[in-house]
Amino acid sequence: MKKRGWITAGAVAAVVVLGAAAATWWGMANSRDRNQYGDGIETTPVLRTTLASGVEIRGTLEYESSEELAGATGVVTKVPEAGSVHKAGEPLLEIEGNPVFILHGEIPLWRDLSAGMSGIDVDTLRAALTDLGYSAGNTAAATPFDSSLAGAIDALYAKGGYPAPSTRPASVTARDEASQELASAEEAVASAQQALREARRGPSKKDLTDANNAIAAARRALTAAQQCTASQRADSPEPGGPCDVDAAREALASAEAGKADLTAARDTSAEGAAVANAQSVLNAARLKANQAALSSVGPKDILLVPTEEMRVDQVKAKVGQSAEGPVVTWTSTAVHASADLTDAQRKLLVAGTQVDVTLPDGVTVVTGVVGDVSSTRQDPDTGEMIPPRVRIDIEDQEALALSGIGGVTITMIADEAEGVLVVPVTALLALAGGGYAVELPDGELIRVEVGMIQDTRAEISTADDRLKEGDEVVVV
Repeated sequence: MKKRGWITAGAVAAVVVLGAAAATWWGMANSRDRNQYGDGIETTPVLRTTLASGVEIRGTLEYESSEELAGATGVVTKVPEAGSVHKAGEPLLEIEGNPVFILHGEIPLWRDLSAGMSGIDVDTLRAALTDLGYSAGNTAAATPFDSSLAGAIDALYAKGGYPAPSTRPASVTARDEASQELASAEEAVASAQQALREARRGPSKKDLTDANNAIAAARRALTAAQQCTASQRADSPEPGGPCDVDAAREALASAEAGKADLTAARDTSAEGAAVANAQSVLNAARLKANQAALSSVGPKDILLVPTEEMRVDQVKAKVGQSAEGPVVTWTSTAVHASADLTDAQRKLLVAGTQVDVTLPDGVTVVTGVVGDVSSTRQDPDTGEMIPPRVRIDIEDQEALALSGIGGVTITMIADEAEGVLVVPVTALLALAGGGYAVELPDGELIRVEVGMIQDTRAEISTADDRLKEGDEVVVV
């Protein structure tokens, strides 16, 4: 027989019995093997078998305590079923026709994320998508929301059978507005660059010819004024007249200054600054347009849970109503066993002890390990005493999934005696001088040492091996 996890029981007295199954077996054995002798004497054969004592508890399989999941906002158009299981990367529900995915992460999204943004929420989203096998970009260092992350989001939606977030009407509108801003910025840059080119180009050939002609005419006028006779000066004494030499000199100086201004190096700093400013606006518009083309997500699109697989415990959201507060309560898919204890049972169960758990089908037995064992405590609300409770962790979750939630039997072997001689306790006779004996059909008493007692059976042995398997002993 397989040795299971034991606890040394100590003295034979006060053993908690394994109970129903063994007692039923012994009753069947008695009805089959008990013999009837003369004078109404009943006997039964000495058996060689294994006795085990320990604790047997009725318990249940259950999930962990449920937690609330919130974050999605908008009108609910599809909800999950209570009890359904969802893996990371799968849609949990739909809001206004759009999916709300669950991903594995410790930190929930608390804001809308888009291209260029940085933070622990961006890092968490990138890591969650990378864990699912999507190419979400560099996870080794903090990296802003980029095209790689947006591409991974699009791939997540495509795998779920949904269009990318960037194709939604609001995203399309934002992208169109960004494109218009980009076109306007490009026109402004072109205009500023044209002004700078004109400023740097210098005088035209016509302007230069006109300036030279003006100088030549001023020189001729000055020469003519200088050559005026006294009579001519007397005839034209007015200032600025054809014989006014000073006025003619000023006109020549003005014409020469005009040409100097026309041919002097131009200060184009204002035009250059205008080009730089227009280019800066263009760069911002181009970045905005590029970002508007990428998908963005937020709490309304993705819910992060600290497990790779979750079970919906209760659905809070309702189709056709606005999602406010928790949309579901959920648990992990792991199942454990638990049971209320007596104080005596609590003393036998120690954290880390291995036990057998018979599943609801009554056949399948899996190994469990004692986890938390609580003490008797008082309910603060009702004042009633709450009995001790034990949690049994079970590694074989596949077997539990096949079995389903239900009642279980938790068995722990405290002590075990293999291949020993066994008689019913009703075959034991107390001797006047102390100790016990069994009676043979001929009336002979054989002194025995009593070992483990389990249910109605007792382990016996004799100093001289007087008894052996199959010998008949009297029972009362």
